[in-house]
Amino acid sequence: MEQVGVWSGRGRLAERLTARLGRQFSFFTGDHPADFAQRPPALLVIAPDATGLAGAGLIRPRVALLPGDSVALASRVRAASAVSYGLGRRNTLTLSSLEGGSVAVALQRELVTLSGAGVERQEWVLPYDREGQSPEEFLCLVGALLLLDQPLG
Repeated sequence: MEQVGVWSGRGRLAERLTARLGRQFSFFTGDHPADFAQRPPALLVIAPDATGLAGAGLIRPRVALLPGDSVALASRVRAASAVSYGLGRRNTLTLSSLEGGSVAVALQRELVTLSGAGVERQEWVLPYDREGQSPEEFLCLVGALLLLDQPLG
């Protein structure tokens, strides 16, 4: 079973992922890079609220999903592959529109999932609750689902 690490300050993202995928993957959480250095996960999901960059260079996941606005983090985590998410157009995963109760999520470039499958550039229109989570948290969740070969709907 693939190990999935979730680096988050509040832990809400880990709860959402575990509730949706807990039987298929082995999740472990942490709020500091040291929590992931001893047992590097196949996928490291870095939530937008992750803090504490000291020691990030010791993490060696196969794939890292990280906030695109954190240049310092991107240069420190030593992943074989990295996927960025955020509201900027340079991110791999971003929003192309936000209207009412739905959001259009755009995959700006092809990505390779944890299983080795390719996901082509495309957009998905998904339900979105503005009260439930920030756009960045939503993108992080969508990115984790994509990388774990899970349906988005």
